[in-house]
Formats: sequence, C-alpha cells, structure tokens
Amino acid sequence: MQVTDEWQMPASMLQNINPLFIVLLAPVFGSLWTGLASRDVNPSIPVKFALGLFGLAAGFFVVSWGAANAGGTANAASPAWLVVTYFLHTCGELCLSPVGLSSMTKLAPENRVGQMMGMWFVAAALGNLIAGLVAGRLETLEPNSLFFTVALIIGGGGIVALLAAPFVKRLMGDVE
Repeated sequence: MQVTDEWQMPASMLQNINPLFIVLLAPVFGSLWTGLASRDVNPSIPVKFALGLFGLAAGFFVVSWGAANAGGTANAASPAWLVVTYFLHTCGELCLSPVGLSSMTKLAPENRVGQMMGMWFVAAALGNLIAGLVAGRLETLEPNSLFFTVALIIGGGGIVALLAAPFVKRLMGDVE
C-alpha cells in the first residue's frame, strides 16, 4: 500500500469564494459607480445590465477553457479556474443585481414598489427555471462545449442588451 502526502481539496470548500468576493468587491463597485457619476461618465442602468451579462459570459468562457485543459481526470483541474470564474461572475453580479434592485424602486409607480420588487424576484426565478430547461437540452455536450455554448448564449444576450440600451434609456426618462 502506497501512502502519499498529496492532499485533495473538496470542491465544496470553494463555495465560500463567491460570498467573499461579494463582500470584498461591493464597496469597490459602489465607489466605482459613485466616482463615475461624479465625473458624469457613469454608465446607464441598461449598460450596467449588459456589463453584468458580459461578466457572466466571461466566467463561462474561463470555465470552458479550464474544462478543455483539465485532462482526462477530474483531479487534474486546478481550483484557480473556478476562482477566476467566481470572480468574473461576481463582477457581473455586482453590475446587475444591486443596480437592478435600485432601478426597480426608482422606476416603479410609488404605490407599486413592493409589487415590482416581487416581480424582480419572480423574473429571477423564471430565469433560473428557463436556464435549467435549456441546460437539460445541453447536458449531452462535453463540459468544455457546454460551458462554451452557455458563454455564447449569455454573451449574445449581453450584446442584445447593449444594443437595446439607448432605447431602454429613453423609456426610463430621467431615472439614473
């Protein structure tokens, strides 16, 4: 029997990376948006949504690259691929989630703010349902192809959001 000193980290240990990034990066993004607003170059809310989708797509491109380079065994993948993916996903989330919640309160009629906040979360739940259904259709793909396809779909959504941003901004009126 051979004894090795090699330690294998359980993947569950990486579940703390996303919350850690949120705590560390939220003040950075808050300062970034405030600083850009003070110089009158703050991106509009729809552009921030597109940036969020691009961050998510970039994370899936990274994990696709990691899956393609992992080799034949699951043990060959470095946790660095997931850390970078979580970093990019968190940056995307910080462009979208707090901005979206804030925009819901600003854009909703005064007597419907609570309902619109609820609709925000219903839309997120429906998005997760649709993502699960789409993932079920893609499950036969190899991991690198699966993540690459997901990245392309999300990146395409980001491009659509970016192209629609001027129109959506006009619909928003003077809401910042």
